[in-house]
Amino acid sequence: MKHVLCVLLMVLMPPLSAPLFAQMDSLEIQPRLECLGQRVIEFSRDPVIIAGVNNYNTSPPDPHRLDTLWPTLKPGDIYLDAIINHPSAQAMRDWIKRISIQGEGLLIGRNGGLVAATEKTTDFWQGDEAQYLQAIGLPEGKVYVQSEMLDESTHLMLIKISAPIYNPRSTRAIGVLVIGFDQFVIDFSEPCKNVQP
Repeated sequence: MKHVLCVLLMVLMPPLSAPLFAQMDSLEIQPRLECLGQRVIEFSRDPVIIAGVNNYNTSPPDPHRLDTLWPTLKPGDIYLDAIINHPSAQAMRDWIKRISIQGEGLLIGRNGGLVAATEKTTDFWQGDEAQYLQAIGLPEGKVYVQSEMLDESTHLMLIKISAPIYNPRSTRAIGVLVIGFDQFVIDFSEPCKNVQP
């Protein structure tokens, strides 16, 4: 089994230019991750995603209190349904289906709490996870990549790409968008097939 590789995927400005890696083991996978990273950056600018985070940040719940309740929540519980049925969760599901067929999407507020998720996660508070910690401080147009990791919630081997979310009027990130691409599907569906290694 391949080792877990965490790299910082950096994107040159202007925002629509191609990303660069700080380091990369496989030169073959680099252009594909750059392409996927660019797609996540573009999706992080979607008005539904930005509105979801802005609304959450206006009056955020206590993430630690909800994290304590989280394991006991079942479908039909108001807190869980609000996250799984959030308009941003549906937008992430639709977007993932077009790129990866299956995967995971998380929208995380400024305080590390879940705004929306494509399915129930192992915990509500994401503020101690690398996917949040490494991305929240990045400038707009950059992403953090976790490659080839087994996700506890989905039980899939995922490539996770985290992008900070910026409100057009803000100078610091208001949240983080995390998209987990199914490694197997990405290998065979080639969503970035026009990108040459």
